[in-house]
Amino acid sequence: MDKKELAFLKEITDIQGTSGNEDAVRSYLKEKFSAVADKIETDGMGSLMATLGTEGPKILAAGHMDEVGFMVRTITKDGYIKFARCGFYFVTGVLSQHFTILTDTSAVPAVCSLGPMQFDEKYPDIDNLVMDVGCTSDQEVKELGIQIGDFIVPEGNFKTMGKDQKYLVNKAWDNRIGCAASLRVMENLKREGHGNIFIGGGSTQEEVGCRGAVTLGKMSQAEIGFSLDVGTADDIHGMPKEGISLGKGPELCVMDSSTISNRKLLKFVVKVADECDIPYQVSIMKRGGTDASKFQTANYGMPVLLVNVPSRYAHTPTSMIHYDDYIHTVKLMTEVIKRLDRKTVDEIKTF
Repeated sequence: MDKKELAFLKEITDIQGTSGNEDAVRSYLKEKFSAVADKIETDGMGSLMATLGTEGPKILAAGHMDEVGFMVRTITKDGYIKFARCGFYFVTGVLSQHFTILTDTSAVPAVCSLGPMQFDEKYPDIDNLVMDVGCTSDQEVKELGIQIGDFIVPEGNFKTMGKDQKYLVNKAWDNRIGCAASLRVMENLKREGHGNIFIGGGSTQEEVGCRGAVTLGKMSQAEIGFSLDVGTADDIHGMPKEGISLGKGPELCVMDSSTISNRKLLKFVVKVADECDIPYQVSIMKRGGTDASKFQTANYGMPVLLVNVPSRYAHTPTSMIHYDDYIHTVKLMTEVIKRLDRKTVDEIKTF
């Protein structure tokens, strides 16, 4: 493994940026993309669009910058903080975890309280949990600068695991890994050459309804779209083994709750993967939607494909991916986009 690449992946996932508060992520990506892109733009939702090339069909392949988190909902008289979900967060991934409350002027450490000891083994409703910041009154909390509407983000805890250290654990793989892949693909295309206009970057507020993808899709005026995201692996203890495993290659998603991928585009990507001997997995996501759902309705209809890096324990602070899946995702997308010339794009778009 490349130590510099691991450092990059740690850096990009450690950044704190929930839905609606992607400023730090956008600043980071803007700096990185500026070193390779011909043009950098942002839209009114805060989505970032980086463009490479001036001629040929427009191909969009982007991740989303936001991660799931919370927002301060209420400050109790005895100094605890009740919170609201900012994107879907599994209650199993919240209990007794470390978080940071981002105020206007500081970052306040917090832990999610389990509450009174419970022996019935039932998980509490997430609306009944609180953040503990070591205060005994609402006045003490307010003196820390905490107010209703402040964002609450899990702390980063990057780890490499396994015999070959290729299992990577941290918060926010969903979906900084898609943004990382988009950046690396653009760097490859800049170095190797391509015959189209490639658009990379990251959308905002995916976790609360794919809102930034609406404006990013329209701003891009792309003809083909790829949503680079994470998928759900099946190789978890106690789950039926239905085929998607970490370390077996990127996941080409045929359908999720909000998108049916374009069949001709899927077949084209599979053909490229086979020709280049790049491993891949084909899947149907039973639940969940992605930016692909909004990309496909932009510009009077855009053929799309959802390309996932498989993950375990998504929407928790301890999500896990495999390094090889990320590398193969970058390689596959690079080779696919290099081959999407005008003739190929027109064939995919024509019904």
